[in-house]
Amino acid sequence: MARVINAAFGIGIAVLIFIVILLGIQAIYKEPNIENFNCTYPFAIPAYAYDISSCNENISVKECNALIKEKRNDSEKMQAGYDKCLKEFQDAEKIYGRNVFLIANIAGIIAVIASLFLLSMINIAAGTAFSGIALIFYGFARGWQGTDDILKFIIALIVAIIFIILAVFANKKYGKIKKKK
Repeated sequence: MARVINAAFGIGIAVLIFIVILLGIQAIYKEPNIENFNCTYPFAIPAYAYDISSCNENISVKECNALIKEKRNDSEKMQAGYDKCLKEFQDAEKIYGRNVFLIANIAGIIAVIASLFLLSMINIAAGTAFSGIALIFYGFARGWQGTDDILKFIIALIVAIIFIILAVFANKKYGKIKKKK
């Protein structure tokens, strides 16, 4: 029964630490919001839809052609403005994703390191370690599109090396604790 309770507390600690850190990131470092970029979608009729049938019967063909050209130009300018604004938002999203990638990986490594100091309380140590692993996974998933492949490789390599070193340390420490019993 004690093992089940330890497992439940370990899982609960992992989930709660993960949620608290994600909420902390969201509270301190706001995600870009498209509304803040004032991107207004041009709901006007698309430029290709303007033709002679859209002109009033009371104007000449020359006036109609000039009106069509003006409407097409206006529509194209509106679309170009929206496209530019949308690209700025997408670029900000990529930068945000890359930064969250870095923040989550750092927080995950810190959580895993902290778990080593808690090995005497195995459920707390396991929960802290699992939350760190989840944060690292989340960081990679969230920042995959906005992070350069070389940076992802370097961070993954560093995380792998740190995990191997920490696992060796934990095995040595846990082995000593187990031998004392």
